[in-house]
Amino acid sequence: MTDALAVPLLLADAGIPMIFLAFPAMLMLLVPIIVIEGFLCKKWLALTTWEAMKSNAVSNLVSTIIGVPLAWAIVFAVDFASIGLIERNHGLENWHSPLANVLFFVLGSAWIGPPDRASVWIIPAACLVLLVPFFFASYWVEYFVIKWMVGMPEGGPANVAYPRVRIAVRNANLITYGAMFLATTVWLLFDLPRH
Repeated sequence: MTDALAVPLLLADAGIPMIFLAFPAMLMLLVPIIVIEGFLCKKWLALTTWEAMKSNAVSNLVSTIIGVPLAWAIVFAVDFASIGLIERNHGLENWHSPLANVLFFVLGSAWIGPPDRASVWIIPAACLVLLVPFFFASYWVEYFVIKWMVGMPEGGPANVAYPRVRIAVRNANLITYGAMFLATTVWLLFDLPRH
């Protein structure tokens, strides 16, 4: 009986893989992001509403399903590798400074320790850190998908929008990720410990 109780207690201290929180949030925001980025690309690339919405729906779906988890996995791998490096280099164990705390938090944002009531702010803070690699993954995935969908077909005439696709996708992602960053910052400010 004690072994059966020990497993849930051990798992409760295992931490939180942030992909389990970030991925559902990204899925919930998928439709509003498609609409916002679709209208922005329609305006900036002179596409029809159908072309803009279709290309942004496909590109955002691909970036959410492939780009975001891939970005999280890369951040997690860097975190795992850096922890291994720190453990091998005993001089870093005694490095206690505000800069070290920030560096360790940024490197460990993919998988955070289990927060208690006083440190629940760590979840939105880790989300803020992860929004940066998520942005770059989304931008590159969406750029290649949209370029392929509205760009120059093989052997066909060039689409007028083709040279502007990279700038339009980047700017549309800056706007939507900026809104997510702002909302997460407000969440963080509400969760910060009150002194």
